Amino acid sequence: MTRQERAVRTREALIEAAADLFDRDGQEVTSLAAVTAKAQVSAGALYFHFATKADLADAVTRTALSRLRQITGAPAPTPADTNGHATGNGSGSGNESEGGDGSRNGGGGGSGWGGDARTQAARGVRGERAAAPPARGPAPVAGGARGDRVGEVQQLIDTTHVLVRGLADDVVLRAGFALDRSGGQRPARERPVGEGPAGRAAGKGGTGGERPGRWPEVGGSLRGVWSGWVHETLAAAGTRGALAPGVSPGDAAAVVVAATVGFEVLGAQDPLWLAPHRLTRFWTLLLPALVPPPARETLHPGGSPAAH
Repeated sequence: MTRQERAVRTREALIEAAADLFDRDGQEVTSLAAVTAKAQVSAGALYFHFATKADLADAVTRTALSRLRQITGAPAPTPADTNGHATGNGSGSGNESEGGDGSRNGGGGGSGWGGDARTQAARGVRGERAAAPPARGPAPVAGGARGDRVGEVQQLIDTTHVLVRGLADDVVLRAGFALDRSGGQRPARERPVGEGPAGRAAGKGGTGGERPGRWPEVGGSLRGVWSGWVHETLAAAGTRGALAPGVSPGDAAAVVVAATVGFEVLGAQDPLWLAPHRLTRFWTLLLPALVPPPARETLHPGGSPAAH
């Protein structure tokens, strides 16, 4: 393994270990010594990458934000958005000097989708930490890929299932949302308030009478990115006439965002809130009010086959 590869794996191991401890014990009480012990790296390795615990928490948040963007397909910030906001002391380059015995992780945690016991708990299975199936990206049904009029609605359903599954399976995503909830670590905002994820004002394009400037703040926070994506998806559905008459895309988005964020918050205390059947029941109740009857018959509240 080259020095650069070892540096990358060490950084990934530290982020995974910190996320696990933040999720279990909370950021405030987690010590850097506990993080290094869990990641099985030296203190010198940690301080090469992260000068403070705040830098480490910021890295957890940014990694979670990247994974959320993989789920939603939301665009990543441009280099101009991230200049001056890099975290840690090093870039993982080939001249890393970790001090002492350096990395001892022998392969580290990795930055891929992590698994933990919450999925088993949600299914009523007890036991020690075990690998869980990885959270998958959004199903390829966006924009009416099947040629129907409800492509965005099914995409939204599928993506909420992927998000909730990710919250159950991936400790970095879960810890990132928890840090976002506490307001402790948020990357710099990427877009002006009042613009949607694609940089346009809400309601532009005839989305059921929505007025410009009604998007929630969609800055660098995970909830902001999620809220903006839900609003944009339902605005597109409204433009194409996929929503029931009289349904406001903005009102519908507010319901979906409130419910999914509620699952995340409640799931932090009771993993059964992240069980798939909970979200399926939510969509079963919501769809009759959201889409007209003919289109509703083609939708899968438990997620389309492509999403599983």
